[in-house]
Amino acid sequence: MKPIIGFGSLNVDLIFEVEDLKSLSLKGLRPDPGNESFGSEEAFESLFDQLKRYGTLKSKSGGGSAANTMVALARMGFPAKLIGKVGEDEEGDFLLKNLRPAQIDSIRRGQRSGICLVVLDHHQDRFLFVRGNTNSTLTAEEIHFDTLEDISWVHLTSFIGESPFRAQQVLLDRLHASVKVSMDPGEIYAKRGLNEILPLMKRCHLLFLTEREVGLLTHQDLQAGIKSLMKAGPSVLVCKKGSQGSRIFTEKGDFEMPAVRVKMVDNTGAGDVYNAGFLAGFFLEKSLEESARFATVIAAKSVTGYGREQYPTKEDLEEFFRIGRR
Repeated sequence: MKPIIGFGSLNVDLIFEVEDLKSLSLKGLRPDPGNESFGSEEAFESLFDQLKRYGTLKSKSGGGSAANTMVALARMGFPAKLIGKVGEDEEGDFLLKNLRPAQIDSIRRGQRSGICLVVLDHHQDRFLFVRGNTNSTLTAEEIHFDTLEDISWVHLTSFIGESPFRAQQVLLDRLHASVKVSMDPGEIYAKRGLNEILPLMKRCHLLFLTEREVGLLTHQDLQAGIKSLMKAGPSVLVCKKGSQGSRIFTEKGDFEMPAVRVKMVDNTGAGDVYNAGFLAGFFLEKSLEESARFATVIAAKSVTGYGREQYPTKEDLEEFFRIGRR
């Protein structure tokens, strides 16, 4: 198939484990389980210092929502490509190396690479604190649009800065009508509110988000919020509910997909892997139920290791869908 484009922040994930998230002290910020936040350099350094003193560094991994999804798709054999920006530093070299086998020729470089502090406690709850750094400087002028004329799909995720957010809008405005779009707004875009991200959402065919993000976007309960979001553009809305599975909504109705129980090590990026599994099923023209089930299975596999250690493979895809078997 034609290339699939992922467009979002590219970060180095530093995964720390602490006894209890509540032991961390951050001015004006609550490190609640499941939350994703960003803030000043001072706040970042304060948290980083506490983690180095009281936590244990468990893993250093490539990260970023779109990056995780594209890497998972590429490992399953799909032609996945990334738009983004990394630093002119050792962390940038590390990120580019860890994005393979996804295509990286559209990634720009400059300044310092983005960093995400991933904090796990003994319950394996996690809190994220992001410093966007060079991610926030990406502009539409740095995108080589002529290399994106023959693509099939674009998957959008969040940036902290205004400049890359506008660049995403420019890209969607220039896309051919045949190119489909999916988006996972994450907490960062959800906090902007529905009116702000509406220009992106109107172009979406698939929308991935959590129950909390539905509330942040719409300020409504789940059912009313889902209705508002479906009116905004997407044909399929996937509500990810973590250990409770997922719920898929279309104009014709909705259905639940239960979670798969495994021994969890690190749930960072599990939602991104779920996105990759759902998209993979969609690309293979499987039913929404089959796509959601496969997404659930590979997301469960991903949490059994740190970072991208247990991401899906082409063998996982072929085994689940019995590709090439009679």
